[in-house]
Amino acid sequence: MGALTADERRRVFLARQEASRQGLARLSAPVAAPKPHPLRRRLDAVLKAAMIVALLATGWFAGHVVEFHMPASIAEALPRL
Repeated sequence: MGALTADERRRVFLARQEASRQGLARLSAPVAAPKPHPLRRRLDAVLKAAMIVALLATGWFAGHVVEFHMPASIAEALPRL
């Protein structure tokens, strides 16, 4: 029970081979890419510029709040005991 005849095995083999060919043909077929919308591209550029400005402004404000001053000598930098 379950054993296939030579003719049935051949039909299964041919069916699998045809399915494989169809799958490869579907994968190798060219796909039309959607055209980029000009308004979307402009919006992306504006958002990118806004993020850069926000990061630079945050760094500038943080630098002024912290105000790191370099010590004049190594002796000033060492903790006093």
